[in-house]
Amino acid sequence: MRVLIGNGLLVACMLIFWNCVGPEDPIDGLLEDLPAVVNTVDAFTFNLKGNNYSFEEEYTLSMKPDSNSVLTTSLIVTNWSGNDTSRIFMMNSGDTTYSWFQITGNLTYSSIDSLTADAKYYPTKLLFEGIDFSGIMQFSLFKK
Repeated sequence: MRVLIGNGLLVACMLIFWNCVGPEDPIDGLLEDLPAVVNTVDAFTFNLKGNNYSFEEEYTLSMKPDSNSVLTTSLIVTNWSGNDTSRIFMMNSGDTTYSWFQITGNLTYSSIDSLTADAKYYPTKLLFEGIDFSGIMQFSLFKK
């Protein structure tokens, strides 16, 4: 009788644990209010799904562009809502901002730039800032 009860409890526990489920996987792979960043010698990406998310994040690029480099920059913002203003600053080795983006709504931007010999246009750092950002931001910088 004791073995029968033990086996019954074992089966019941297995059924309970077998049917437990975790949180649903995000459809787009992004977790809310947690930036996903990739920083390699050939690419930098910053992806964010925000819900009234405030942030200030600075990244030193692993890529080292030179005068033979071609940079592809892409910024896509979707599902933007609210009245926040978010910004992305591209800075050179002297910590001087030479390019920046201001996000005040949905947008799609892309550019392909051949770099010159002037190193003041070589990105070395990126700064992302936002107050109460709501939406999906996808920023990419690729070096060829």
